[in-house]
Amino acid sequence: MKSYLSYLRTSVSQVKRSHLAVFCASLLLVIGLSYWFFFRSVPETDGGTHAGPIIVRVGPDEVQLTEAQASELKAGPSELKNFDIKRSAIGIIDFNQDMAVQVFSPYQGRISSLSVRAGEEVARGKILYTVQIPDIATAASTLISTSGSLKNLAQTLRRAQALYESQSISLKELQQNTSDHQAALAAYTAARKTLSLFGLSDKDVAEIETKQKIDTEMPVRSPFAGRVTARAGAIGQLVQPGTGTAPIAVANLRTLWMVANIPESEVAGYKVGQSVAVKVQAYPTTSFLGRISYISDTADAAAHRITVRAEISNEKGLLKPQMLATFDITLGKPVSSVAVPSNALARESDGSIYVWTTEEGLRFKRKKVETGLIQDGMVQVTSGLSGGEQIARDKALFISNLYLISAK
Repeated sequence: MKSYLSYLRTSVSQVKRSHLAVFCASLLLVIGLSYWFFFRSVPETDGGTHAGPIIVRVGPDEVQLTEAQASELKAGPSELKNFDIKRSAIGIIDFNQDMAVQVFSPYQGRISSLSVRAGEEVARGKILYTVQIPDIATAASTLISTSGSLKNLAQTLRRAQALYESQSISLKELQQNTSDHQAALAAYTAARKTLSLFGLSDKDVAEIETKQKIDTEMPVRSPFAGRVTARAGAIGQLVQPGTGTAPIAVANLRTLWMVANIPESEVAGYKVGQSVAVKVQAYPTTSFLGRISYISDTADAAAHRITVRAEISNEKGLLKPQMLATFDITLGKPVSSVAVPSNALARESDGSIYVWTTEEGLRFKRKKVETGLIQDGMVQVTSGLSGGEQIARDKALFISNLYLISAK
C-alpha cells in the first residue's frame, strides 16, 4: 500500500511539473513575440546590448514607447460606424415541400414504360410513366356491357311508354320495364365510377365506351410543372399506391426553403414576413433574398431551439437542396456607435477589455471599455471610449502583455 501511495505522489508531481512547463513555454512565447514586434528596431550600443529598457511605465496604466515601437501600433482615431441590428443562423436548403411530390401509381401493376429522366423539366399533365393494370380490363369490360344493356333497356322503356299510352300494355308491364332500366343505369354508373378510381378522366372513360377498346396500360401524369428530381422506377417493377419509393419525384425548384434552428431566447425578434439574406458556400459573394414563412409552434425540449423556415427565390437554379446555408435577418434600424478594429482590443485574464489611447505621440494610456456587436472586422464600443480618440489600432494585446510583465 505504501509503495502504491508513493507511486501516486510521484505521478501527481510529474503532472504538475508538466503543466508548469507548458505554462512557462507559453509565457516565453508571448514575451518573444512581443519583443519581436516592438523591440527589434531598438538601437544597440557598441557592446551589443539594448540602449534602453524594454518598456517604460510612466504612471498607472500609462507607458512611454520609442518611435519604432509606436509605429507598430498604427495609432489612429476611433470611428463612428452604423451597426446593423441583426441575427444570424445556420441551416440547410430544402425542397419547398408545398411544391414537391413523390409520384406514386394510383393503382397496382407493373411499369411498362418510363417517359422522363432525372433533371428533365416537365409540364403539368406530362406522362411520367405507364403501368400495366390487369384489373382495368375487367372494369372496362363491365362498362362496355353495362353501356350496351342500358341502351337496349332505354329503347325498350320508350316503346313500353308508347304502348301504355295507347293502352296496349298494362301498368305492371310498364313498371317492370322502368325497373329494369333503373337497374341497368345503376350498373352503368358504377362501372364508370370504378374506372375513375383508376385515375381515368371522364374523357378516357368515354373513349373506352365509344371505341370499345380495352387498354390495360395506364399513364401516370405529373401533377404540376417542375423538374424530375429522382427516377427510381424501372420497367417491369411492381408498383402500388403509397408503398416504398416512388418511381418518379417531381419538384418545382423556383422557390426553396431555408430551414434553421434558432435559440429560443431569440425567437421574440422573428416575425413571419421578415426579409432574410441567405448565403451558401458555393457562392460566397451572392445573397439570395427570401422571407420567413413559418416559425414553429413548439421548441425542442432537449436543445431549446425553435425551427424557423424561410422561402427563398431560386429563379436561376443556383441553390440545391441539402446545401449548408446561413441567413442574416435585420431586426431593427442600424445603431451608430464608436467602433475600433478587433486588433485594437486587449482582453486580460479577468475578462476585462482595454484599448490604448494616446494624446502625445509616444505616450499611451490604458482605458477599460465595454464592447458589443462585431461587423466587417470592427467592434462596437458601447462605453469607455468616445469617437475620434487616438488609439493604438493594432497589436494592443502585445503592449498589454508587456505592461503587465513590467509591473512585476
